[in-house]
Amino acid sequence: MIISFISQKGGVGKSALARLIAVEFAREGWSVKIGDLDTGQGSTVNWKSRRDMNGVKPEIPAEKYATVKRAINDAENFDLMILDGPAFAERGGLDMAKASDLVILPTGYSLDDMPPQIETAQDLEKSGVGLEKIVFLFCRADASEVEDRDARAYLKRAGMSVFDHVLPERPSIRQAHNNGKSASEVSAKSVRDKVLLLAQEIANKLTKKQEG
Repeated sequence: MIISFISQKGGVGKSALARLIAVEFAREGWSVKIGDLDTGQGSTVNWKSRRDMNGVKPEIPAEKYATVKRAINDAENFDLMILDGPAFAERGGLDMAKASDLVILPTGYSLDDMPPQIETAQDLEKSGVGLEKIVFLFCRADASEVEDRDARAYLKRAGMSVFDHVLPERPSIRQAHNNGKSASEVSAKSVRDKVLLLAQEIANKLTKKQEG
């Protein structure tokens, strides 16, 4: 199976989500790999190096791929390939989405963030990717209930699906990443519990598609 994280811009949380999902599926016994398609930065591969250096388990394979095609071909060797896409979705984004069982579009709450991602989803749909496998996710989120409610309504008016849970913005998550850990491996239980609810929601969505 393949999950893709796609965005028109960098810094929205794709890598944080890829790491979270990889760790949680690996804990459940899945063979997983993260395909890092941002060959310039390679932030996920660098994170894996920190994880190995600190001896954090489970081990998470991660590799830079120069092309989407190579990453997709390698997916057959794993239960789950997680594609951490580059900024600018047009750079292989369509190929990623077509090959994926689930496409996640991370976004913030602002009108600087949501419209470009809506446009990405619409472009993918026009190119043959069904909206039923495209889901928005509020990432690096630290909003009031009102702002969260209004942003969800905005996406739903555009015909988009959105996960109920969010990836919060917390110093403990940034520190975890610095140590080669995922957001679900933070020491703060309140943060960890919130993140695990999100991971479970994504897992439920993916395995439901597998069963379907």
